[in-house]
Amino acid sequence: MITNTKELKSQLNHLISDPGFLLLQESFEKESLFQLLGFGHRETMHSAFISWLISPTSSLNLGSFPLKRFIYYICEENVSNTKTTLGFDLIESDALELEKMEVSTEVSASAVDAETNSKLKARFDLYLTNDIVRIIVENKVLSRENKDQTETYTKILNNSDDTYTYDLKVFLSPGAMVKPKCPKFIQVDYQGLYNFVIEPCLNHPKISIENKNILDQYIHNLRMVYRGVNKPMAKVNDELCITIYNKYKDVLYEIFDAVKNETPEKRIVKTSSSVRTSKLPWDEIYSRLNEDEKYLESTYGSTITKAEIDLTSGHIIFQGQEFSSLSSAAIAAVNSIKGENYTERYNGFEFWSIIYPNAKRKNLAKCVLTSH
Repeated sequence: MITNTKELKSQLNHLISDPGFLLLQESFEKESLFQLLGFGHRETMHSAFISWLISPTSSLNLGSFPLKRFIYYICEENVSNTKTTLGFDLIESDALELEKMEVSTEVSASAVDAETNSKLKARFDLYLTNDIVRIIVENKVLSRENKDQTETYTKILNNSDDTYTYDLKVFLSPGAMVKPKCPKFIQVDYQGLYNFVIEPCLNHPKISIENKNILDQYIHNLRMVYRGVNKPMAKVNDELCITIYNKYKDVLYEIFDAVKNETPEKRIVKTSSSVRTSKLPWDEIYSRLNEDEKYLESTYGSTITKAEIDLTSGHIIFQGQEFSSLSSAAIAAVNSIKGENYTERYNGFEFWSIIYPNAKRKNLAKCVLTSH
């Protein structure tokens, strides 16, 4: 912990002069080409770019490599944990004839509902087909699903005369908070698109400088927050951010406290309970939790508040918003009860408890002390 202002200024100077920090700062200050053209987060733009990215015949000139990565992500690593009969070995083989896959955008289709005799219409954002595989993708960026949209699309596809050995329906969104209403849709997100498709393409030895620049521009666009939600489409600077954090965590802690108007000399620890004695960092704690341990609950006064841990990022989701720490989520929870002007700080480890499926609860501070 930094104990005086002189030491704080010295370490802060090292931070803001660090090449990695300057690189990160620059990425936040410049606009991407897509933003300059006014296409930043238009769904049609994203669909068109993905079509170019994964088409085996596109000018990206990586053949079926991007498409294979995309299908692998859909079938093996999707956010809805849906497993299909399309496994890694089959995807990497020539049996699916992926080099013949046609990728289109804004494809219209219609059918008559046998139950209501009404006409159903669809416009598929992405439509991928060959003689063996069909994949349709519903892409949501700035909006949620229209009324029964994915259910309607499923009915139309079921009424189609075409038959495929593998027929996949995919729902693409910026995060897991926006879900498809039809359970037959596999949910994927832009973070996975970046991790499993874009980044491998970016590192491919055959990619040209020109195409690498295009991917870089799109990656920068994904980093920008999208309207109405204070989060990026995908986190593309994680490795750099973690490096900076680990190098300057002490001064960053002081910055976080300074936002609360607390300096090293004048800091008064205000907490709803005792400060935890364990020094085990949160990133080591949440990485050890499983799906049964991601639901949180707290009772403040007579009011019960609930939250959820994103086991990938360690962020806390409370009332549809993401918070980077347990304590910031605790403050938000108290503010939701006491009002926004209630500024008391809270120890998040003491505030939140894990709620297991069998209703058993364990305070996070105790989990910290017993983790191994």
